[in-house]
Amino acid sequence: MEGVGRVNAVASMPGEDTAATSDGDGGDGGSLAASEVITRERVLLGDALAARTADILARCKDRYERATGISATQDSGMVAGWDVTELAVHAIVHWLRTGESADRREREYIDSLGTQAVREQDHAATRNARAGEGTRGVPERTGVPAGPDGGPPPGNAAPSGEPATGPAAGGGRLSVTLLTKLNLWWRDTTCSVLAEEAGRLGVSPGVLSEALTVVRASCDSALVGMAKRYDDQLAELNERLHYLASHDPLTNLVNRSVLTERLERAVAHLGNSSNRLAVMFVDLDNFKAINDVLGHHTGDRLLRAVADRLVEQIRPGDLVSRFGGDEFVVLFERIGPAAAQADLLANRLHQAISAPIDIDGQVLYATASLGVAVVSEPGRSAEEVLARADEAMYTAKRAGRDRVAVVLADEAQAPVRFVVASDLRRALQESELRLAYQPLCRPLGHEVVGFEALLRWDHPEHGAIPPLDFIPAAEESGLMDAVGSWVMEEACRQAVQWSACLGSVPQISVNVSGRQLEGRGFVRKVAGILAGTGMPPGSLVLEITESALLGDPAARRGQDRRDDFAVVLREVRELGVRLSIDDFGTGYSSLAYLRRFPVDQLKVDRSFVQDVAEHGDTRIMEAVVRLAHDLGMEVVAEGIETDAELAIVQSLGYDVVQGFLLGRPVAPSVLEASWEPMGQRV
Repeated sequence: MEGVGRVNAVASMPGEDTAATSDGDGGDGGSLAASEVITRERVLLGDALAARTADILARCKDRYERATGISATQDSGMVAGWDVTELAVHAIVHWLRTGESADRREREYIDSLGTQAVREQDHAATRNARAGEGTRGVPERTGVPAGPDGGPPPGNAAPSGEPATGPAAGGGRLSVTLLTKLNLWWRDTTCSVLAEEAGRLGVSPGVLSEALTVVRASCDSALVGMAKRYDDQLAELNERLHYLASHDPLTNLVNRSVLTERLERAVAHLGNSSNRLAVMFVDLDNFKAINDVLGHHTGDRLLRAVADRLVEQIRPGDLVSRFGGDEFVVLFERIGPAAAQADLLANRLHQAISAPIDIDGQVLYATASLGVAVVSEPGRSAEEVLARADEAMYTAKRAGRDRVAVVLADEAQAPVRFVVASDLRRALQESELRLAYQPLCRPLGHEVVGFEALLRWDHPEHGAIPPLDFIPAAEESGLMDAVGSWVMEEACRQAVQWSACLGSVPQISVNVSGRQLEGRGFVRKVAGILAGTGMPPGSLVLEITESALLGDPAARRGQDRRDDFAVVLREVRELGVRLSIDDFGTGYSSLAYLRRFPVDQLKVDRSFVQDVAEHGDTRIMEAVVRLAHDLGMEVVAEGIETDAELAIVQSLGYDVVQGFLLGRPVAPSVLEASWEPMGQRV
């Protein structure tokens, strides 16, 4: 079909035997007459074939329906096939009438059918490749250039095997197999109709033979051309499938499997020179907020921009990978004997990420926490090196984010988090944990109304370990329930003990993590601690951070636990225990949930107090106070460190203040040594 224009038909066919002429004189006039007779026969045959076009199309559709079991009139996927079938008939008609082949535009349209079939198989194979890759993780990019649409480089091809036709195979999708059958159906049907019409019209055998030859040659040419394109595009598809199996379609960075394989080879080659290698783990800070506030489209644009900046900053031979989500990994090979070079390279990438990013006229400022593991000797697996880089990244997170942390992966020690988790179990048994208490005061007169119990760990080897270092380890190792229960019980026991000299049990605030709220029997544990220590329920305040309360469903094993939290907190509130939202204002949906949870108190994050002190704009803090008071809640301003900040919260009507200006967290013995009656400043 599609090769009609490649048969190289001439404008006028050679003359037949002179015996076929009507006057039989054998001269020039007779030869011309014979040519005219042949031409008239061809025109008659062409007209007859044109009149039978619908019949040819109907016969081909009948063959299709019998082969696939699908109605040809209802299969939208075959519209182009029937169009080209009809056009191919018209091309033969045109040649019979004029001796001219199909024009360029018709040939291009006929040729496009074969390309369309191969592309449809390419799309099916691409979908299968992506689905298969999705079971192993998100495909991920080196510095491979993107295609014109921002995706992988262009290239269409067919899979290694031809899909079957029929309902089970997606019906009449325009496959190479189906297109081959369509060519053969058209050839056989067109030849049959030509023979029928030649017999009816009395067309000479020579004219019929030439017409049949043109039809068969056209079909053969179509199949040869289609096979050539199939082979060419099969090679392209194999290359594309390899690309999809190893790259992330969003950023075009290589994926984890590619980087891990490259890292394994690089570590194995260490020791042959004084060079080292480094692996940098990059995690964007607060990326979830961008998705929540600006939408996933903007988040995707930001990820592509960060990927581009990383690729621009690396040296030739280095490798950038996307591990999924907002995590990237960079492999630096041959960084030299000085580990300081790894720090310089990491800081260069850190600065590049922090530069303003323009997305559709909207300027975004992204920050990232970077962890770098430097390796100088062979013998470590790629996963071990990645674990050390990941641990270094979390160290940067705990230190305040937006910074770089470098570790030497060759040091014979486990990642810090695993060491901490192991030692934390012993710390619970050996009484290495302790509580410090920070006063909560009225803004005016500085009357002490209670204390916040803050966890401390005195490690026998490493000294004081900050909560930011060991709380994440406790949560990841499953120790948070045990640690949290110890903190609550110890704080309640201490408060009841103080009542002997204070005359009443002071209010004690205890921090509770989202992991504790998710744990089984949390309400029962709280009730047991109250009963066991004799703590009045109204003197206990449980503080839950806003981020834990509102929750990230992905951080909770893919489930949205907020409804569960609401039930748990209502049951706790029914015990008489008071509830407080800590770090209020740092979340993204806080106001919408204030009525859902039975909250008694809001603790406004220190950043708001600092902002007012620096810029003088009090509108947000005023609004928080009005809102909380309208809902019957108490408002606490935390982090008060200067007299100016204290004066601000006094003027705004805050109920309680907390901060270094009014008292630092100290041990119970320090408080007791300088005790004044409750109602006086500590």
